[in-house]
Amino acid sequence: MEFLVKDVLVLIFTELLGDLDSLHSCSLVNKTWCELAMPLLWKNSYQCPYKYKKESREKYYNVIAHFLPNNPEDPLPQNKIVLPLNKFPKGPMLEYMNYIALFTPACIEDMVKLTINDEVEDSKYKKKILERELYKLSFTKCRNVKDFHWCTKEKLTLFPNAKRIFSNLHSLKIHHEKFINSNTSLTELGKICQDLRDLDVRDCQKDTLDLALFIKIQKNLQSLCLAFDEEEGQYNLLSDVIKEKAVTLKKISIRFNVTLISPIVIPSLENIQHLVLNNICGESYRSAKWDEWEHNLSTASFPNLQYLETLYLPISIIRLIIEKSGKDISEINICLCPPGSRDYKTDNKQLIKAISIYCPKLKFLAMDIDNRNLGEMFKIFLNCTQLEKVTFSTNANSNIPSDGDELLKVMNQTVPTTLHEITFREDWIFSLEELELFIEDWKSKISSPIKFTLVFDESLWTDDHAWMAERYMEELQFVFI
Repeated sequence: MEFLVKDVLVLIFTELLGDLDSLHSCSLVNKTWCELAMPLLWKNSYQCPYKYKKESREKYYNVIAHFLPNNPEDPLPQNKIVLPLNKFPKGPMLEYMNYIALFTPACIEDMVKLTINDEVEDSKYKKKILERELYKLSFTKCRNVKDFHWCTKEKLTLFPNAKRIFSNLHSLKIHHEKFINSNTSLTELGKICQDLRDLDVRDCQKDTLDLALFIKIQKNLQSLCLAFDEEEGQYNLLSDVIKEKAVTLKKISIRFNVTLISPIVIPSLENIQHLVLNNICGESYRSAKWDEWEHNLSTASFPNLQYLETLYLPISIIRLIIEKSGKDISEINICLCPPGSRDYKTDNKQLIKAISIYCPKLKFLAMDIDNRNLGEMFKIFLNCTQLEKVTFSTNANSNIPSDGDELLKVMNQTVPTTLHEITFREDWIFSLEELELFIEDWKSKISSPIKFTLVFDESLWTDDHAWMAERYMEELQFVFI
């Protein structure tokens, strides 16, 4: 095995990218295997450091520390920051930093915290020095950086190779408040960063001209996410630029306050494929602003829409978006406002009907169901014949658990054969008789097992329910969260 052709080994190692432990074991076979496996291993490791144990991260950062400038005149020795903590006698065997796509900001933050204890004299200042040196190292050594998350107050545009890094980016995430505090203008960044496909702006607090111009200058922007902190007003500059860039936008996400964006944008989003509207901090469904949304939706069309996610939007708005789609939606995730009007039952019923008519290709559905409309779900199961996963929750102002039996009866009559995962959120109650009938009916119609996930109070699940789950464990996989 150790004498396999190098090209074949690379193909094998690439298949092991999902199993980094096995890939690491391969790197220990001999020098050739090590030289081939290590670039793949380092490229894909520790992008999300907190998934790994502290001891493992410390070893990883110790290797990184060997590449930091460490001459007497360099910032670290000048500020009495002694790294690496465990120095290799002969230095690193390979140029590991060249293999990393990017030493991520999460890794930098974690390494700084683990390396410099808060009790050290001038720890805050020393942490800032180390953070700056790690960003410089990353900009100098890392190649082919395509994704970047700007979450530091450092003025990164002045760092070595900043132009090379930012001019080649495809994806950029910015924490707007920290970006402003770094004294870096988006106008300045826009001079070297103009080819983004994906822009994600968090903590957006102002409708600034420089942010609007930065979005405008992107030549091939396909995905835009804006997360707002403000609760009132309207962002006309951002609204206008979204409308202008709508031709190339395939994905748009507006989070926490949808009504800050003017509804005049809506008709321009005819090419959108992925739409997220999160209004958890925005105007309530009673606001007159939604009348403007309904008016603009009446002239809109979303023929390419495939994914829809909404949070705390009026049901009438969600229904109109679905009705204006091209019947290609494959995923829907809807979390409704708590019921607050007499029309909630009727609105919820109309939403169920709209999904059943306009979403024949639906594969995943997560939605709130009014307790009084459980029987209406047969329309979705009857017409959405490609459903694979469903998640149901209830949004009624009641301490009484939802009637799971009624929903199981509906599913027994019309459930599509493609369905293999059902999740129930909040409180549902199932009788033993109806649950057993559902399982037996499932066995007779569909040979494959089904995953049954319950995310609610375990007190509603008795010992008898647990016994039944054990009895049918081959047909039904029960999961409690």
